[in-house]
Amino acid sequence: MRKTRKTLTAISTVTAAAALQCCLPAAVCGQTWLSNDQKQKLALTAATTPVVPDTTFFIAEGMPSLSFSQVYYSDSWNDGVNSMGFRAAFFGSTTHLRKRIFFRNSLDMAYARSKEGEATTSVKKEDRLNYNSVFGYRMVDVLPFYWVGQLDLKTQFDVGENAKGTEISRFFAPAYIIVSLGSRYQSELGLSMAVSPLSGRFTVVADTSYAKYVDIDLADNPRYFRTQIGAYCQLAYVSKMSKQFSIKTTLELFSNYLDSPQNIDVDWTTSASFSFNRFFSVIFFNRIIYRDKDRYTAKMGVDAAGNPLWVTKGPKLQWAESLNIGLAYRFATK
Repeated sequence: MRKTRKTLTAISTVTAAAALQCCLPAAVCGQTWLSNDQKQKLALTAATTPVVPDTTFFIAEGMPSLSFSQVYYSDSWNDGVNSMGFRAAFFGSTTHLRKRIFFRNSLDMAYARSKEGEATTSVKKEDRLNYNSVFGYRMVDVLPFYWVGQLDLKTQFDVGENAKGTEISRFFAPAYIIVSLGSRYQSELGLSMAVSPLSGRFTVVADTSYAKYVDIDLADNPRYFRTQIGAYCQLAYVSKMSKQFSIKTTLELFSNYLDSPQNIDVDWTTSASFSFNRFFSVIFFNRIIYRDKDRYTAKMGVDAAGNPLWVTKGPKLQWAESLNIGLAYRFATK
């Protein structure tokens, strides 16, 4: 019985080797200097070598959107104010994965204006320009942990005003730039967490007239920017729950080691979209910000002549929310 098994095993091995030999490249099989035994050994080596799947892929996706709003009241409606406005937005990202390397870039932009009543000019309602780039190297094959370097930039397109009507910001005045090194957990379910014990945040003011609103002393900062060294943490969740509904939320925390580390800066954004069909969607956006060095202007009553009294305060929790219905088109390529 043992001899029969050995014979059957030898026959099956030779048969498999002969079959695999036919699958070898012609450049190898056609060589006359290789003996039959050498070709069979080469075929068996190829058969026992595990095939490593190709994990290289590239994904580009995005969603531009455009919506309009219009409100009209007749003369008999005493409390109503006519208005009309628009909102344009775009979110796009590219993801490149090759073996253990992970590289992702994303761009988030939005701009909205509205004209109310008899005003001759429109008022800015939303303005953001965010860019994020992450480069990671996987620690081990079996766990989704990465060593990462990250660059994050946040600024705006247009001039911003406070409650008093004074210009306090514009493009790159200010701009918040974070450069961090650390580790990242990236789940296949859309959950990610990045922790960086060593990161630098740079507040750039391209125009000196806006420096005081982000608490930058020009006497100490002739180059118009402030440098902060601290810890940075980012929690994110992205999910396409169905063909129609998707949600994305990102929480960013920063603590300055050198100045009041207990005062943690917070930037939390949430966006969700529901698509009626291929071109029409409802888009919700929410953002909560707290920056320890930001300043704002508030009205504190009036003087004896009836003129408003303004004081500069800060910091405080800032909250913005918008809900829009309009054109939106989602695309993705692989």
